[in-house]
Amino acid sequence: MGKDERHYNINKLNIVFAVVSVVLLLTLMGVFMDDYDRDWKDYQRQFRSIEIEKARVKLDKENIELSQQTEYEELEAKISAAKQAYKDKCQSQTELQAQIEEANAKLTLVEQDYKFRKAEYDAAKYRFEHGEAYHEHDVDQYREAFQSLDQQVTKLALDVEEAKTALKSKQRMMDNCGAQLAQLERDERQMTARQSILVRQLDSIDPNAMSLTNQFANMVRDLPILELANPRNKVEQIVLKDVTEDVNFMNVPRVDRCTTCHLGITNPDYVNEAQPFTTHPNLELYVGKNSPHPLEEFGCTVCHAGRPRGTSFNGAVHVPSSPQQKKEWEGKYGYHQMELWEEPMLPLPYTEAGCYKCHSGEFPVKGAEKLSTGLAMIETAGCYACHEIERYKDWPKPGPNLTKLAGKIDKEWGWRWINDPHSFRHNTMMPSYFNQSNNSDVVSKKRSDQEIHAILHYLFENAQPYPNDRLPIKGDPARGEELVASVGCYACHQIQPEKGDEMVTVNGLRRRFGPNLINIGTKTSARWLYNWLKDPNSYHSDTAMPNLRLTDQEAADITSFLIQDKNNAFSQQPVPAVNVNVLNDIVLGFLKRADTDQGARNTLAGMKLEQKLEFAGEKLIGQYGCFSCHNIKGFDNAKPIGVALSEESSKSLHKFDFGFLHIEHSKHAWYTQKLKDPRSFDKGKIKAPDEKLRMPNFNLKNDEVEAIVTALLGFVDDSQVQAKVKPRTSENLAKEQGQELVAQFNCRGCHMVEGQGGSIHDSVEKWLVDFEEKTDNEAAKVRDSFSPPNLHGVGRKLNPEWLFNFLHEPKQKVRPWLRVRMPTFNFNVAHLNTLVKYFQTVDGDNFPLKMDVETGLTDKEHEAAAKLFSEDYFGCTQCHVVGNKLPTGSQDSWAPNLALAKTRLQPEWLIEWIKNPSKLMPGTKMPTFFDPENYDTSGPEDLLDGNENEQIRVLRNFLLTLSEEQQRDVAAPVPETP
Repeated sequence: MGKDERHYNINKLNIVFAVVSVVLLLTLMGVFMDDYDRDWKDYQRQFRSIEIEKARVKLDKENIELSQQTEYEELEAKISAAKQAYKDKCQSQTELQAQIEEANAKLTLVEQDYKFRKAEYDAAKYRFEHGEAYHEHDVDQYREAFQSLDQQVTKLALDVEEAKTALKSKQRMMDNCGAQLAQLERDERQMTARQSILVRQLDSIDPNAMSLTNQFANMVRDLPILELANPRNKVEQIVLKDVTEDVNFMNVPRVDRCTTCHLGITNPDYVNEAQPFTTHPNLELYVGKNSPHPLEEFGCTVCHAGRPRGTSFNGAVHVPSSPQQKKEWEGKYGYHQMELWEEPMLPLPYTEAGCYKCHSGEFPVKGAEKLSTGLAMIETAGCYACHEIERYKDWPKPGPNLTKLAGKIDKEWGWRWINDPHSFRHNTMMPSYFNQSNNSDVVSKKRSDQEIHAILHYLFENAQPYPNDRLPIKGDPARGEELVASVGCYACHQIQPEKGDEMVTVNGLRRRFGPNLINIGTKTSARWLYNWLKDPNSYHSDTAMPNLRLTDQEAADITSFLIQDKNNAFSQQPVPAVNVNVLNDIVLGFLKRADTDQGARNTLAGMKLEQKLEFAGEKLIGQYGCFSCHNIKGFDNAKPIGVALSEESSKSLHKFDFGFLHIEHSKHAWYTQKLKDPRSFDKGKIKAPDEKLRMPNFNLKNDEVEAIVTALLGFVDDSQVQAKVKPRTSENLAKEQGQELVAQFNCRGCHMVEGQGGSIHDSVEKWLVDFEEKTDNEAAKVRDSFSPPNLHGVGRKLNPEWLFNFLHEPKQKVRPWLRVRMPTFNFNVAHLNTLVKYFQTVDGDNFPLKMDVETGLTDKEHEAAAKLFSEDYFGCTQCHVVGNKLPTGSQDSWAPNLALAKTRLQPEWLIEWIKNPSKLMPGTKMPTFFDPENYDTSGPEDLLDGNENEQIRVLRNFLLTLSEEQQRDVAAPVPETP
């Protein structure tokens, strides 16, 4: 036989196969061991140890508490006595059972004998009755037999009854034996229920509490490979069926596995534990079962982002909040950035950004202070003017109207202001366009000087005239200072000459709604300021500045106070002259955009200086986007120059230009750098002047930057989580539209609205100290009485027609003692309807049309109501203004004018208010005359038969007829408060 013709060697192949098999076996073993040695399993083992320790501590605490309870000691004594009684009485339970069985057998025999005799008795009875009825000859014999059996049956019936009694007696003894002990043991189990739960918990998790069999079983089930069958350590996950994500081109439900490591996230017992075992902050708002965001329904990544299916530290795409934390993580977890995941977890300082995707319509977002602060900063700085943000669509321009600028300032002040706004007002929201990192060199500075000249030339040449009335009367600065402090200016403005170190807050930003009032004497004239104070709409028809309805004297006083503040250093800054050569370069650059080089030069040669300034100014205003914040003639239809930000953080990271800057490649780092130094991304790049970055510098503080970055990180595409977005119901839309107006007109600067606001309170307190001679403690106690009212519940409280008219023209003196004035805002009909509907929706009063209330009173009822109103009973006039009559008590206890009750207040609300004012307005100073705890016995017994409901009804009707009766006997005219 010839040699095999093969292209391979069997022996070599066997060796290769053996080696590959060993490698495969080792690889499989390595795979199983790697799976067995996952970090999350270590976390679960550590958590189990913590859980055991906590359960032991709780069990020890429970045992101590039980041992210290007198009731438990008494119960234990009773159980001990009952056990002894059981031992004494029920020890022979077997014998008693035998006696029961014997009695039962005896009863059975007697009953059987009775039944047999009863049958014979029934037959004998029939024969006897039949024989006697038909006069049979054997009737005597039948009678004798019947009577004999009757005696036997009677005796047997007694025997049966006796046997039954004996059996019941034995059974009762059996039933009662140990009954008391059983009841006491049930009481003990009820008292030690929590202890028993802890014992069972320890039995299931604590090896020391388990039997040896269970310990061995747990050890076996945790071995590699075997643990696949029924593991103790396993991946925990939450499936969100209504939130989908793209996995391999398929939309599948999102699966969150964060709780695989974060095992104590919903348990308040772990609040002091370290990560990843600690409790989630604020369980009542987040992830708690009874919270608006239960973990089972929202998961984790809906809010925090990150990779939901990840079970390793890096796989979940954690993001460090600082370089120091990054370094710590690198050593502790082997941290590295997962470059390709589009939605990394939000760093801890920016966690609240996750709230925005579901609450983008709320103003502010409750429970998210930093996010709300960031949104408020965007509103205050006017970012939405250059950048399209869906939330701020159709908002008014944030800057002042420049169409009448020439009547307000001079060109020299304007040049200095545009060149460096912060040298005039340190906390202005006017950003700096010049002297920035990409235009601070000598050449750029020369160009900037001429650009400012051109911009101002255009503004002044196109300015409309503003006819100013001369001051008709001389003002008093001292009275002006007191008026500024008292009438409400500090709700929107500050007079803060120095920089403060306070952290930015939403409430603090409300006090920056208007500009800082320093240095006005350097900026404008007393004539302009007086006319502005008298009628802001005469200068700017759409201004947010309301009309305080100042008298000529008041306006002159405030003017004289504000105009005396000057900034001489600012006035002395040199203003460079117009440089024609530099101006020519600017104009030529713009001309070349639409013409050839030669054509542009020819056009330039034919232009006069004024034409060059006019042309360059118009182009520069368009280039820098000045029209975005300000009304400027010729730019009515111009489009914003900034990129849209509505979904900015859904943009892929590779689309962010980091330039040549050495900063962390993350969205939050890019945003931070952009806000701190907007032009820094031009570093190292060669660009023509008109190619350079143009975003101005707002000179933001670190906490302001962090807040804005939080908001920007929340600007994402929310389509994937639409199921979690706050429902767009008519009620929610009405709330959001109202909240939008409240923000635009800064209503919370004066009022508490939905539990937030009242920024003016601090300045009212300062006014009380500075001008009303109150001590600090006194002022703090009474400041609320001299501040604008809390608007909690006004939707139910106020007649919607009255509220509509009052918001339109707030001339009625509801609280005549207040120095703070409700100003006249430039509300249109849509604004007014939106606000009325908002307040009604907030208070759940969506149906304002109600039946008229019968307010008539009989003579008896009127007399009773007048007594209740009088000082002998409720003493309403001690606190309430009634018509022109002021209360008899101190001003800090005064209350609204009751003469307006009929037109102002809802009759149904009045009933509830009189009954229990604290329920409608927690913390109110209005006393409770009818005790909610003992309502039926709390009213005066001598009026209307002590019927509390009738007393409240007639008092309500009395209040509603006060104006009709011209406040009879209670409102004699007296002078108004000074």
